[in-house]
Amino acid sequence: MSYADSLVFKPARYGSMSVRNRIAMAPMTRRKCGEDGVVTEQSVEYYRRRAAGEVGLIISEGVPVDSLHAADGPTVPHMETAGQIAAWKRVVDAVHEEGGAIAPQLWHTGPKAMDPIGPSSSAAPPRKDGQARPDVRAMEDADFEQVIEAFVSAARISREIGCNAIELHGAHGYLLDAFLCPGTNQRTDEYGGPIENRLRFPLEVVKAVRGAVGADYPILYRISQWKSEDEDKIKFRGPDDLEPVVVALREAGVDILHVSTERALDPAFPDVSDRTLAGWVKELSDLPTVAVGSVSLALMCNDSYGGEMARVADPGPEIELIEEGEADLLAVGRALISNPDWVQIVRDGDWRDLKPFAMSDLDTLA
Repeated sequence: MSYADSLVFKPARYGSMSVRNRIAMAPMTRRKCGEDGVVTEQSVEYYRRRAAGEVGLIISEGVPVDSLHAADGPTVPHMETAGQIAAWKRVVDAVHEEGGAIAPQLWHTGPKAMDPIGPSSSAAPPRKDGQARPDVRAMEDADFEQVIEAFVSAARISREIGCNAIELHGAHGYLLDAFLCPGTNQRTDEYGGPIENRLRFPLEVVKAVRGAVGADYPILYRISQWKSEDEDKIKFRGPDDLEPVVVALREAGVDILHVSTERALDPAFPDVSDRTLAGWVKELSDLPTVAVGSVSLALMCNDSYGGEMARVADPGPEIELIEEGEADLLAVGRALISNPDWVQIVRDGDWRDLKPFAMSDLDTLA
């Protein structure tokens, strides 16, 4: 079946940003820089290939907003020094040369950083390599000011080098999300307690960034709802919990909400309806949403390398989310690592020709 006539492959416009289709490349941390934080030429070509494959909007891997507390490892790309900025400019130019749009994901890992800070002091979660981190330090007045300035600086730089939009990472337990989550925010001041207080700092960041980039420059904001977390860490138990958050983000200046889920098709609140989280966010916020999560991937199984792989699946059900108005853009992650030409293959109805994603694909920037 050809999907060539599907709405997902038609152009769209969001503020000052035009995209040739509604397929986005999901942000995926690759950790392929040197410890100088400079994007390599391999990364430039990695993004170029996805743009040449006709992805509409590339959302980059996470870009730490400062070199103090934002990064969770030494080999993630920064955008602060002249060399780092010049390298990102090469990525932006490469994407534009191939007809794509690009939004860097501005990232502060907070409690998960190498030198962690967060809303409250606590033991830090271990690093992915199993090594221990220092304990999380509770943010003080100077930290709030510093972090806001770092987000603003990164946003300004992004616009100056020609990025079409920016995404603020407010999901997955990183700094902005840690303020929202009752399990990680134990503050008793104006930044803790009821939801309006827990929202205060993320909204201060959004408002400051909006003031820096201007009214028409698109700001995406990534949110998440991980059902596998402990119950006291779940932010949205139902639509009533979700609504004040997404409405406040809209009023603060967010243009598009990027709704991160494990599987894009899963119901957000099964006891209420079959509607996805992207669908609920769209209805409650009245903003465009990005749906993401295992697009064109089936269940994981063992591959020939002894690692995991994901079998190919028909992306038709996820494409229907766009057709039915439950989301506005569809973000593809792991499948785009294995298939830079995913857009062309799926649009032409040849999704069975997609290569399965294997964990070994993460070893290189192919």
